[in-house]
Amino acid sequence: MTSEELISDPIGRYPPATVACFDPTTGDLPRRRLDTEKNVRFLERLAAAGAPAVLIAASTGHGHLRTVDELADWFRCAAEATLGETVKMALLRPEDGLAANTRLLSVLDDLGYPVVFVRPGTDLDRAATDEQVAQNMQPVVHAAAALGLAVGVYSIPDVSGLRLSADATAMLLSGPGGDHIVAAKLTEANYESSTLHFLDHPLLKHLKIVQGWDPYLARALQDGPRYDSRQRQRCGLTSGPMSLAVFQYQHILAAADAADWDEAAMAQQAVTTLFESMQDDPTRFADLQRAKYIMGLGHPLQAAIKETQIERVFAALEALPRAQDRQRLATSLDLMSTGPYHVRLQQLAA
Repeated sequence: MTSEELISDPIGRYPPATVACFDPTTGDLPRRRLDTEKNVRFLERLAAAGAPAVLIAASTGHGHLRTVDELADWFRCAAEATLGETVKMALLRPEDGLAANTRLLSVLDDLGYPVVFVRPGTDLDRAATDEQVAQNMQPVVHAAAALGLAVGVYSIPDVSGLRLSADATAMLLSGPGGDHIVAAKLTEANYESSTLHFLDHPLLKHLKIVQGWDPYLARALQDGPRYDSRQRQRCGLTSGPMSLAVFQYQHILAAADAADWDEAAMAQQAVTTLFESMQDDPTRFADLQRAKYIMGLGHPLQAAIKETQIERVFAALEALPRAQDRQRLATSLDLMSTGPYHVRLQQLAA
């Protein structure tokens, strides 16, 4: 898929689901490094499992800890994976400065990434206005558009500290490069003030609205066609949990396509149960790095996983009431077939 195709028809051409990819790690504390070989294998297995798109540098919040040079290495490494029709996307950060982001955009353009996302910068004051948020993000939007790239905007206040509002997004659309914006991704705990408000905003009707807080996925998919004049699916998803639950998400999407909303909701509830088992604070996004470790993709960049945290995840998985959910999720967690819990997951998938 090309940038031009996305820009010409965001709702019709934007991928229905994007994996916010884990960053496989190796080495020791105080700072681990990217496991390049495992990163390529992980991406190729996600693509083989049917993931329509992958987002590099989000990594359930923890990718935001990487330096600019580490991000460049991650982008280059990901481009080495053979992904077929799976679309590569990247996430950039305004706080890195325009010079660094211009360099990263050049790398991404050379590597054939058609879509670049940008979120509010962590350098913004907590009292920043919508105008200031838009001004913070606009230089990266403009620089990406100048290269012909499609652009997504991204609200993830758990990471950036500030949310991106629908009004701020409208300001970005009217500014330099705004005509290249194709999607708004929303990872917020309140559905009504984020996803629903974006769907209903009169100046955002041409954008794909991408659900990022996973427990609201089934609701977003059901609402999506209601907010398009042609009843097309306005909503997509970008998911960190899809890194650990790729086969379950494929099932949820198939149920949504068939308008089987009861099945979509029940399958999503199984993912939510796992999500909550990694969520120490119910108002904040789960620490999915625990699942990353279970999958054999390494410890977090700057920390280590405890066995008690792992057992909490397995307890939730083993207690799922529907065997088919447990099987799909265990198979997803065993995607690499080389993790420390491979045998245990195989038994749960049987």
